[in-house]
Amino acid sequence: MRWIENVERFVFGAECLGCGKASERLDPWLCPDCVRELDREAEECRCPTADAYSLFPMRPLTRRLIHALKYKEIPGMASYLVKHSRVVSGMLGAELSLLPKPLYFVPVPLHRARFRERGYNQAEKIASALAVATGGCVCRWLKRKTFVVSQTKLSKGERERNVADAFVSVLPRELPSRGTVIVTDDVYTTGATTGACLDAFGRDFPLMLKVCTLVYDEPASAVADYVADCQMEWDV
Repeated sequence: MRWIENVERFVFGAECLGCGKASERLDPWLCPDCVRELDREAEECRCPTADAYSLFPMRPLTRRLIHALKYKEIPGMASYLVKHSRVVSGMLGAELSLLPKPLYFVPVPLHRARFRERGYNQAEKIASALAVATGGCVCRWLKRKTFVVSQTKLSKGERERNVADAFVSVLPRELPSRGTVIVTDDVYTTGATTGACLDAFGRDFPLMLKVCTLVYDEPASAVADYVADCQMEWDV
């Protein structure tokens, strides 16, 4: 019955990635109602710690969009979410404006095996979008040493052990004398991954270190999210 679905898509429009309803007014992935919902959620940006910023809370809509970015081969979703965030306005924009410039966005590196599987590093796409929005630049100053299992099902302690010593810094010979390094990733849950990245720079690193992710997921809901993902048959 695949041909019926194709005819319906042609007549009624493609499906919104948020609500799943067919629409002729996608922009290009969300219908107008879901766009308005995303803009409302952007007002709820999070600061999980004093040194970490998240552009959105983890909600059903943002979770679907993050999965589209990571598992549905839609790398453009990174810039789409940054565009709809408050990274250059509101509280978050004000916070970033106070940081020493320039801003160096350092993506959490993806292991080469995962990169071959996915075709791109979603954290690097996020870093590029943030750099464009803020006038910063992307710096690949981290390298992954080990391949770790997915963090989704692990407790906070297990997450920390899973990524301990997983990263090493790869710095230029002439490190800039001023500015802020911002480690970027897709999801902040317990901070284990980004924390391991910050540790890789060492205690005597001369520049300010921060973290910025697309979404913040409450640790208590991370396992529930994983179960829901499996039930919805995401192509993980």
